[in-house]
Amino acid sequence: MDTNCSLRAIITWERDPSNIPKDVWLRDLIVNYGEIIGKTFTGDCWTVPVKVTGFIEGTWDTYADVRFLVEEAPWHLLVGGYCFKLWAGKEIATVRIL
Repeated sequence: MDTNCSLRAIITWERDPSNIPKDVWLRDLIVNYGEIIGKTFTGDCWTVPVKVTGFIEGTWDTYADVRFLVEEAPWHLLVGGYCFKLWAGKEIATVRIL
């Protein structure tokens, strides 16, 4: 799959996302396809650029575009309804692909 291709998603944040810039790719988030034991990852990890495209009023949810950076990432998992957690030092959000 083209690594420039992005998919629409809804992200539920663990904290208020109002300070996250809109329409800017955030590049320091990862998804772990393995286990987190303590603060150590096991398994494969992939960088997941996220671009918030809109805020859902009255919630900590946002609309967003998401993508992987490399061809080897598990693109086949990114289908409608699929959910995964974002990590930036700790779990910070849940992404649901639309």
